[in-house]
Amino acid sequence: MARYILRIWLDDRPGALGQVASRIGSVRGDLVGIEILERGAGKAIDEIVVEIPSHDLLDLLIREIHEVDGVDVEEVRESSHNDYDIRLAPLEVATRLLDCEAEVLLFVALSSNIHATFDLSYAAVVDTDGEKLVSGSGEVASEPWLVAFAKGGSARAELGDVHSQNDDMFLIGLDYHGHYLICHRKDRPLRALERSQIWMLSRICSQHARRLSKK
Repeated sequence: MARYILRIWLDDRPGALGQVASRIGSVRGDLVGIEILERGAGKAIDEIVVEIPSHDLLDLLIREIHEVDGVDVEEVRESSHNDYDIRLAPLEVATRLLDCEAEVLLFVALSSNIHATFDLSYAAVVDTDGEKLVSGSGEVASEPWLVAFAKGGSARAELGDVHSQNDDMFLIGLDYHGHYLICHRKDRPLRALERSQIWMLSRICSQHARRLSKK
């Protein structure tokens, strides 16, 4: 079996997703996971996990999905894990964060797990007090640029608030000694659900960091 993650736009109306599922079934595929990333203006953006008997059927699958009125496929990527569950992924990250027993390891875990789980271009933790990059994962921008970006948005991103310049990059204040999380994804926007999940994971990280600092 081949497994793919598809990000789709569809009309926010009863039966729309059922029609997509029917098209998936027409190519002997199976819809094994779904997450609603964003809703508004009569549209929904969903991320679905689909299993098909063969990689050769992918083009046919996409054509079938496009046959549903009001549906567009924004992105397709192959799932590298057969047991991947998009609903549980943020909980797995939270567990890894809470398993960390040192502050340095905690921020490394935050950036690396956020980067991998949300398929980002990069994730970085910056210390604006010390003007340095604490940890980074992916194609991270230069340290001076990251520090400047964090300082520039710090007034709007304190205490866990989110500061966003556009829909592919945002900054979260970790409420821990001038630390900020910067997330960037250049190939597609970060949707509302993803931003909310990253915000909650950042809060877990900052609270755990404060507990570790008291030991």
